[in-house]
Amino acid sequence: MEKIRYVQRVKTPGAVYLYFRKGDYREGPLASPEGSEELRAEVQAILHRLAGIQAAQQPKPGTVGGMLKAYAGAMVDGKRTPASADFLVLARSTQALYHQAVDEMIEDCGDVALKDVDRMWVKGMRDAWALRGHRVANVRLSVLANALAPAIDDERIPADPFSRLKRAKTPRGKGEAHPVWDDAEVEIAIETAIAKKRPGLARAIALGRYGGFRRQTICALPLNARVETVDEDGKHIRLSWVTEKKRVLCDKPEDARLTAVMARTPNKALTIAYNADGFPWKERQLNQALDRFMAALAKAGKVRAATDEKGEVYCPLTIHGLRHSRGVELAHHGASDAQIMAQLEHATDRMAKVYRRQADRRKLADDGQKLVDNVVRLKVQNAGKGGT
Repeated sequence: MEKIRYVQRVKTPGAVYLYFRKGDYREGPLASPEGSEELRAEVQAILHRLAGIQAAQQPKPGTVGGMLKAYAGAMVDGKRTPASADFLVLARSTQALYHQAVDEMIEDCGDVALKDVDRMWVKGMRDAWALRGHRVANVRLSVLANALAPAIDDERIPADPFSRLKRAKTPRGKGEAHPVWDDAEVEIAIETAIAKKRPGLARAIALGRYGGFRRQTICALPLNARVETVDEDGKHIRLSWVTEKKRVLCDKPEDARLTAVMARTPNKALTIAYNADGFPWKERQLNQALDRFMAALAKAGKVRAATDEKGEVYCPLTIHGLRHSRGVELAHHGASDAQIMAQLEHATDRMAKVYRRQADRRKLADDGQKLVDNVVRLKVQNAGKGGT
């Protein structure tokens, strides 16, 4: 009996079943008798179908899908083809998020020709994605802009369709995703963490607030990133590291407030911050630990509180909000966009401008309240003197 390629025999008590097997792909049991022409035809039909699927998965030149697959890699036979260098420098968490987005975007617009991509088309896709949520839309806009950048540069897409295009708006009433922490809230959180024998969490909060680090860097920043240096300003500590997300060099003096927290807490891991077991934080673990910790403080009335849809009290403050707090602080004290970028390891000045606007609003609000306070004070003084 002639053996037919890709057919696998599986014996069971009282029966033999035939399966199609090629690489990781398996299908069956097959309907045709072993060694028959019908079985050969059945196998050829499966191969033809797989070839069509594989061809459909390959990047098509001149289409949005082709650019997306060239940027993030394409799924072929259950494996993803190599991605571009620009994609590989992203943090792993970002890569996973973008991969999920790319696979869905290819279904949405993969067959669209590059010649048909213009500002109105991108705006239409943004609005369509926004129906699934503003974050979904904004992630996809970022992926699309990155993937189409080579086609914009070599003018396969004649004009930049992303120029002056705004991101999807946050729905009204949703509030800030990562609100700025008040200084009192930061101090309460750090002091409580130290008092409750959670020094590694206190350090994580301090790294976010006084170092302006992202969550990935807080989890990974090693002790040897703190380098004692001596220059014309005397002896001090510098923080030197290459950030995980943007691969941007961090090289800045350590804030004295962070130094003070470091001096009050022990080193227990190779990283500056660490979990309750004395090991480096994992990103999700740090999020969960901080959420639980801050929720307890919120229920005790020590920090701001909010309620969810079920009426449960929680704290809206996040680990990334500490980074925003540092950015607004820098802007409030007059740091330039370049100085903010250097402090927070930004690759562009977009967020520096956001922090500046937030700082300006706070200053204007403070100045407005001072005017009101002065008028109230004068009225009280006049009332005391019998005036009007």
